[in-house]
This record gives sequence, structure tokens and C-alpha cells, in this order.
Amino acid sequence: MLNTINNLINPNLRIGIGAYENPDKIEDAIKSVDFCNVEVFDDSSKIISSLKKGEIDAIVRGTLQSSEFLKEVKGNFGIDKIYRIGLLGTYDKKYFFFAPLGIDEGEDLKEKEMFVEYAKDLLKRFKVEPRISVLSGGRTKDLGRSERVDKSILEAEALAEKYGIDHAQILIENAITSSNFILAPDGISGNLVYRTLIHLGGGSSHGALYYPLAVDDIIIVDTSRAAPKEEYISSIALANAIKNYWLNELSILSRFTTLFQDLISLWLVASRCIGVSDTFFCFIAE
Repeated sequence: MLNTINNLINPNLRIGIGAYENPDKIEDAIKSVDFCNVEVFDDSSKIISSLKKGEIDAIVRGTLQSSEFLKEVKGNFGIDKIYRIGLLGTYDKKYFFFAPLGIDEGEDLKEKEMFVEYAKDLLKRFKVEPRISVLSGGRTKDLGRSERVDKSILEAEALAEKYGIDHAQILIENAITSSNFILAPDGISGNLVYRTLIHLGGGSSHGALYYPLAVDDIIIVDTSRAAPKEEYISSIALANAIKNYWLNELSILSRFTTLFQDLISLWLVASRCIGVSDTFFCFIAE
């Protein structure tokens, strides 16, 4: 997955990164960024304003304070809920997207459905076939042991049936072998998986994309304030690659639109000619 991201990087893009706490760590990280332009901001409102004005192409939160940054994001873009999908790696470099990450995310079936939809959108940007596994609080044979576990299992089964995805039950060790996106039972368990993998298991984190903003080409990537510099570097790469996907799609759409307009113009000319001389080739003489 990291190779795919690196192949999509556009050196002409400018990525903004926040540096409120430990600015020296951010400065140290961007010294290693030689694949695009990076601008440092020490204020949440300034970095959001710069993005809206088109002065930067995407944002990496860096070490900006989370509560203030989220307030600015929600206020400026008129959203109440943010869905974060993170790119994680195991100690043996198996990379996969994962959600939910926040303790208040993925609380009901509707939110889980949104995560699946957004994950499919994200994987499409990397031209990767979605292989999605949803986890639950137990095995299917555990139904009846606990209302909370039952709810988790039944919601996972509903997701599997609706989207044709894998219900890996509680067996994350199986899900990781075949999936490029794993959905945890809820935000609390997701946060625990993240912390266990990153802080105890020798894994790595490479940023988390904000949805639904990404659907509208507003690219914001979250990071931990306690992250090593490698996470900031790979998060800049992730933001760049996703933004560049959108630019490529817009370029293709623009070329298609131009071709379509040219064909319409040609058809109109031909129609006028047919009306005058009843022959299609008369437009050559005009």
C-alpha cells in the first residue's frame, strides 16, 4: 500500500502541516520530505483558511490541538460528524485501512454502514479492489451470552449480508490475512486495537483521512501528537496521493467534457448542412 501511495505522489502539490506542540519534531520530519512542498502552520484557523483559499492543497494535522482543530474543521465545512479511516501497518509490514479510531465513532449500524461506504471510496482512489472484514464482539455461536455481544454480532452479520463482505467475528488475526480494510465493533475496541498495535506491538500508523470531507475533495489527514516523525512523513505522502487522485480524475473528466462538446458542435454543423443540401458531406465545402 505504501508503494501505491508513493506512485501517486505529485511533486507540485503543497501540503500544510500543523506544528503547535513540539514544533521541532515537525521541522525535523519535513526535512526528510523531498517529494512535495510543505508549509508549516501553528494555528488551526490559519491552516483551514489557507486550504479554503487554495493556498495549500491538503492538510496534515500534525501537532495541532485536537479539540480546537476539530472545532475549526466542523465550523468551516458545516459538518457535525467526522469519520476517520486510518492506514496502519503491522510489525511485519502488512498494511491495511482501519476504523473506527475514536472512542465515540461507530456507535450504531448506520455509522458502520457509512464507514464501509467511505472505505470503498478510499480504496477506489488507489485502484484497489476492496477486501473488507467486519469484526464483532464474539463468534456467531456466542449469540445469547450477552446483549452487548449479541448486538455486535447481529450488526456485523447485517453488514456482511448488505455489502457482501466478510464477517470475521472476533478473529482479527484471520481478518488481517485477507483484508485491506478492517472495521472494529465500535470506537472503544478500535482505539484499543490501534493503541495495542502501535504502542505495544511494533506496528506503525500513517495518518487517518477525514470523511465525509474527502468525498468533496477536501483532504485532511489526522495524526497523533505523540507520533514519531515517520508518521508525519507518511501522512504527508498520503494526503498528497489522495489529492492527486482527485486532480487526475478531474483532468480525465475535463478531457471527456471537451471531447463531448466538440462532438456536439460537429453534429450541429452536420445537421445544418443536411438541412441545406441533403448531403452530409456539404459541411466540407463551408
